Amino acid sequence: MIGSLLAAWTKLRRPALLWGVYAATILVTVLVTTLTFSLADGGAPAGPPGAPGTGETLASLAEPTGLLRGLSGSVSVFGIIALCVAASATAGEYTTGTLRNLLIRQPRRVRLLAGTWAAVALFTLGGVLAATAVGAPMAAVLAGGLNIDTTAWYTADGLATSARTLGQVMLAAAGYATLGTALGVLTRAPIPAVALGFGWLFLVETIIVGTVDGSSRWLPGQLLSAVASHGTAEVGFAAALVTAAGYLVVAAAAATVSFARRDITA
Repeated sequence: MIGSLLAAWTKLRRPALLWGVYAATILVTVLVTTLTFSLADGGAPAGPPGAPGTGETLASLAEPTGLLRGLSGSVSVFGIIALCVAASATAGEYTTGTLRNLLIRQPRRVRLLAGTWAAVALFTLGGVLAATAVGAPMAAVLAGGLNIDTTAWYTADGLATSARTLGQVMLAAAGYATLGTALGVLTRAPIPAVALGFGWLFLVETIIVGTVDGSSRWLPGQLLSAVASHGTAEVGFAAALVTAAGYLVVAAAAATVSFARRDITA
């Protein structure tokens, strides 16, 4: 499995892909963090926490969760990026014809798939860490400009809360990478895999959430976002984590069975 991971990582660390994806995650975090702080007001919250300009106040941003509020608010875009990278990396092995060569070196298909998934997951988590390294100082600078008291950020409780938030965002990002890997294996082509993943997360789920009450408790993208945000008004953290894990187990099982049993024709 280690060899499979290193083989997949060699492709993922190409400068154009590595710096392009990491720059995108950093840019999204900076944008969301800036909007979160610049659109916050001093009145009572007018919407759900975590929604820039609708639920954040200067007081809420002074709470222990304020330091990484922009990071958790960016997870939906992180998810789309992670899913697309994972789907392209996995399905690309079929379309380029390199999968046969990989199977010659590692004939145990499940190990090869596990190593590829692990490489994609590590790549995704690296992007989250890069975004955190920029987003946290950005939040501190913006808080200073708005005279927000950030004392609670740096207490033991605040640091523990920030560590929890980072862990939850990483869990959600790894979940998106898992869905992308499964799509890549099942479709065997990068364009359909990316189109299906992007279309579902960005279009279909948005429409369903806007028209069906309570649907966010059952949609995989919404559940992963809830995991990153430590739960929402509609679904708690534990329920979101368990339900999302169920989706991921089913997706991983389907991809594993398909990868292990289907013939390699290219």
